[in-house]
Amino acid sequence: MFILRIIEEVRDNESLPFDQVIENFELGASYSKLKNGHTKEFDRIMAENYPETNPSEVDALVIGDNGMEFFIQPNTPLREYSYFIMSESGKTLERITATIPPTV
Repeated sequence: MFILRIIEEVRDNESLPFDQVIENFELGASYSKLKNGHTKEFDRIMAENYPETNPSEVDALVIGDNGMEFFIQPNTPLREYSYFIMSESGKTLERITATIPPTV
Protein backbone atom coordinates (compact mmCIF):
# COMPACT_ATOMS: atom_id res chain seq x y z
CA MET A 1 0.00 0.00 0.00
CA PHE A 2 1.20 3.51 -0.83
CA ILE A 3 0.63 6.71 1.16
CA LEU A 4 0.92 10.28 -0.11
CA ARG A 5 2.26 12.60 2.61
CA ILE A 6 1.65 16.29 1.97
CA ILE A 7 3.36 18.87 4.14
CA GLU A 8 1.81 22.29 3.58
CA GLU A 9 3.29 25.40 5.14
CA VAL A 10 1.20 28.58 4.94
CA ARG A 11 1.58 32.15 6.14
CA ASP A 12 -0.40 35.37 5.69
CA ASN A 13 2.61 37.47 4.68
CA GLU A 14 6.34 37.02 4.15
CA SER A 15 7.31 38.53 7.51
CA LEU A 16 5.44 35.84 9.48
CA PRO A 17 6.57 32.27 10.20
CA PHE A 18 4.84 29.39 8.45
CA ASP A 19 2.05 27.34 10.01
CA GLN A 20 2.49 23.67 9.12
CA VAL A 21 -0.08 20.98 8.38
CA ILE A 22 0.94 17.38 7.63
CA GLU A 23 -1.59 15.09 5.98
CA ASN A 24 -1.35 11.45 4.90
CA PHE A 25 -3.61 9.93 2.25
CA GLU A 26 -3.87 6.26 1.31
CA LEU A 27 -3.36 5.73 -2.43
CA GLY A 28 -3.91 1.97 -2.52
CA ALA A 29 -1.75 -0.74 -4.09
CA SER A 30 -0.46 1.50 -6.88
CA TYR A 31 -0.36 5.12 -8.03
CA SER A 32 0.31 7.18 -11.14
CA LYS A 33 2.13 10.50 -11.44
CA LEU A 34 1.08 12.55 -14.47
CA LYS A 35 3.34 15.52 -15.24
CA ASN A 36 1.91 18.64 -16.84
CA GLY A 37 3.24 18.93 -20.39
CA HIS A 38 4.45 15.31 -20.51
CA THR A 39 1.23 13.39 -21.11
CA LYS A 40 -2.14 14.04 -22.74
CA GLU A 41 -3.76 12.13 -19.89
CA PHE A 42 -2.93 15.06 -17.56
CA ASP A 43 -4.74 17.45 -19.94
CA ARG A 44 -7.75 15.14 -20.26
CA ILE A 45 -8.18 14.66 -16.50
CA MET A 46 -7.79 18.39 -15.80
CA ALA A 47 -10.38 19.27 -18.49
CA GLU A 48 -12.88 16.60 -17.38
CA ASN A 49 -12.52 16.73 -13.59
CA TYR A 50 -11.19 20.23 -12.85
CA PRO A 51 -12.38 22.63 -15.59
CA GLU A 52 -12.34 25.55 -13.12
CA THR A 53 -8.62 25.06 -12.37
CA ASN A 54 -5.92 26.66 -14.51
CA PRO A 55 -3.69 23.70 -15.54
CA SER A 56 -0.62 25.95 -15.67
CA GLU A 57 -0.86 26.24 -11.86
CA VAL A 58 -0.57 22.47 -11.40
CA ASP A 59 2.76 20.73 -11.96
CA ALA A 60 1.45 17.17 -11.76
CA LEU A 61 -1.35 14.91 -10.62
CA VAL A 62 -0.90 11.94 -8.32
CA ILE A 63 -3.69 9.39 -8.74
CA GLY A 64 -4.11 6.41 -6.46
CA ASP A 65 -5.62 3.14 -7.62
CA ASN A 66 -8.40 3.94 -5.13
CA GLY A 67 -9.43 6.87 -7.37
CA MET A 68 -8.14 9.71 -5.18
CA GLU A 69 -6.48 12.53 -7.15
CA PHE A 70 -4.06 15.14 -5.80
CA PHE A 71 -2.49 18.28 -7.29
CA ILE A 72 1.27 18.77 -7.04
CA GLN A 73 1.64 22.55 -6.77
CA PRO A 74 4.68 24.82 -6.91
CA ASN A 75 5.83 26.80 -3.89
CA THR A 76 5.02 30.49 -3.53
CA PRO A 77 6.28 33.04 -0.98
CA LEU A 78 3.16 32.35 1.13
CA ARG A 79 2.78 28.57 0.57
CA GLU A 80 5.38 25.83 0.54
CA TYR A 81 4.62 22.20 -0.24
CA SER A 82 6.52 18.96 0.27
CA TYR A 83 5.20 15.70 -1.20
CA PHE A 84 6.36 12.18 -0.40
CA ILE A 85 5.20 8.73 -1.49
CA MET A 86 5.57 6.44 1.51
CA SER A 87 5.27 2.71 2.03
CA GLU A 88 2.90 1.46 4.71
CA SER A 89 5.94 0.80 6.91
CA GLY A 90 6.82 4.52 6.74
CA LYS A 91 9.76 4.38 4.32
CA THR A 92 9.99 7.21 1.79
CA LEU A 93 9.91 5.76 -1.72
CA GLU A 94 9.76 9.00 -3.71
CA ARG A 95 9.93 12.72 -3.07
CA ILE A 96 7.89 14.70 -5.57
CA THR A 97 8.88 18.28 -6.33
CA ALA A 98 7.14 20.76 -8.60
CA THR A 99 9.22 21.91 -11.55
CA ILE A 100 6.97 24.59 -13.02
CA PRO A 101 7.58 28.13 -11.84
CA PRO A 102 4.92 29.39 -9.43
CA THR A 103 2.31 31.83 -10.66
CA VAL A 104 1.93 34.73 -8.28
